[in-house]
Amino acid sequence: MIMAGYYMTEAEIEGWNLLVPMSYLDHNMQGEIEKHTGGCGPGRLGDWFVPDTMWGESIFLACRIHDWMYHTGTTLEDKRVADKVFLWNMVVLIDDGEFLDNARLRRVMTYYQAVSFGGNDCFNNGGENGK
Repeated sequence: MIMAGYYMTEAEIEGWNLLVPMSYLDHNMQGEIEKHTGGCGPGRLGDWFVPDTMWGESIFLACRIHDWMYHTGTTLEDKRVADKVFLWNMVVLIDDGEFLDNARLRRVMTYYQAVSFGGNDCFNNGGENGK
């Protein structure tokens, strides 16, 4: 399926069915993916304020896919799709029927709003900005 400038698919990654751009699954790109992705925070001290977990559930994979989409995206529509894929993947990762799911979902929405409204400076525009 094509969403904005991305060829998207659902893929099993570490046991989770997540939405990913096809380029994320390209084994020839693994070095580039490692180079341009990280965890959920901006690095260093910022990682303490923006952790990779939500009350015991990791959302690292959602953050990594989002980082890659921000790195490869070129248009504002690409950014919007990346943010929505981030939201979808976070919900998949935290929604496991535990009593903490509602609290985790509130934090998911906070992360989504932060990147959706405040992520413009981090969006790479096809290599012009970014990490």
